[in-house]
Amino acid sequence: MRRDALAAGLTTVILWGLAPVATRAVVGHLSPLPLLLLRMVMASLLLLPWSVSAFRRLRRRPRLAGRLIAAGLLGLVGYNLLVTLGLRWLPASTVGLLLATEPVWVLVLGRLFFGERGGVRPWLGSAAALAGVAVLAGPGAITGAGGYRALAGIGLVLASTLAFAAYTIVLRPLSAELGAVPATAASTVVGTLPYLAFAWMLPGAGLPHLGPVVWADLVFLGVGSTAAGMLLWNAAILADSVSRVSLLLYLEPAVSVAAAAVFLGEHVTVAKAGGGLLILSGVAVASTGRAGKPGANRAGAGESARGGEVRAHNE
Repeated sequence: MRRDALAAGLTTVILWGLAPVATRAVVGHLSPLPLLLLRMVMASLLLLPWSVSAFRRLRRRPRLAGRLIAAGLLGLVGYNLLVTLGLRWLPASTVGLLLATEPVWVLVLGRLFFGERGGVRPWLGSAAALAGVAVLAGPGAITGAGGYRALAGIGLVLASTLAFAAYTIVLRPLSAELGAVPATAASTVVGTLPYLAFAWMLPGAGLPHLGPVVWADLVFLGVGSTAAGMLLWNAAILADSVSRVSLLLYLEPAVSVAAAAVFLGEHVTVAKAGGGLLILSGVAVASTGRAGKPGANRAGAGESARGGEVRAHNE
């Protein structure tokens, strides 16, 4: 792998792996909607220059407008809102591991809506990944002994990964016609618009009382994880083979778990380690099948799975 691609790809993986940790830290001081409003507005302002070309081309291709709106709602609202809500009740490390199941849902949706067949390996890998989710949920998934909030958090995060899988599939044709970066930037801008309806919440959100650390986390989420992460990832996949660069994404959950332990003091239990290994192993096996290859970029056209499109948020 070329050094510039490796440097950009690793930087992106670190930024995205840190996102659940930063979000978990902020939701203790700021409710989800004001948090997401600030984060997405920062990201949209930075990505606006890259979205202009996409909006101009939409005037000549109005049929793509509905797909762009759907992509924005799925990625920025369906994904980001649900995962942020889930982070109120789950450790950041658990969320980082659950987010690794995204390729499974891309595989499932591809099979349901496009009849894609990937052979036995993708489905075996998916089963292993879902078994890892069950291990993370623990006995409480059946008895409720672990607390219904934790189970609700797991449900919200898994629903967010399903929304991101749908975003990946919806955005793919847009990326092919408009370009990877412009399509993702435009979907980020469009997906931010619904959050503006909650601007009235900002005066009562206690923003003046947020400490510098919380503000630093907010800036990191908007500028670093969302805007810079998307641009760096596209730079990485343009500099080298998509399939090689996408392999770096398997490091993302490890970054989340390690950062949660260092910055939030979360403990890595045996169940969490076992569930995480099952998820990562299952995703790795699924990705060796024809329908589960690491995809283009997270904003690009190309194959499905973990690298399918740039996360217009991330976590």
